[in-house]
Amino acid sequence: MSVKALEGDWQFVSDKGYDPVKISIKNIMGSDWIVACMIPKGNMMASMLKKVEDEEGFKLVNFNCSNKKETPKENKELEDDFKTFLEKGISNLVRDEKNLIITAGGEGRIMTQDDVLKKQDEAKNAKLSAVRGGGRFR
Repeated sequence: MSVKALEGDWQFVSDKGYDPVKISIKNIMGSDWIVACMIPKGNMMASMLKKVEDEEGFKLVNFNCSNKKETPKENKELEDDFKTFLEKGISNLVRDEKNLIITAGGEGRIMTQDDVLKKQDEAKNAKLSAVRGGGRFR
């Protein structure tokens, strides 16, 4: 699988929180990866990973959580749960169509593609096209 297929914006929806966890995955350079996570109005979490050579999977290099914000109570349980999950160390990222399975500590969680930015760009382009296309004067 292409590394580009893993990169992008994802989200994890759970009944433990009101808002979804937003996740961005980026291949920084070579075997170095970052998985950045945040719940709206919550703390930022980042896992720095290294792709394991000659094997499938990843190794956790560093995990950080901002711990600066008091997360709203409706998302606190989800943030704590997801932080505990990430602290175990992401060991694998597997893409399956529009889903991404993140494995940490032997547990897998399914993320769905977060195409909100793509939808915003499409709406912006449609608006620009409408303005350009309908401007004939006689």
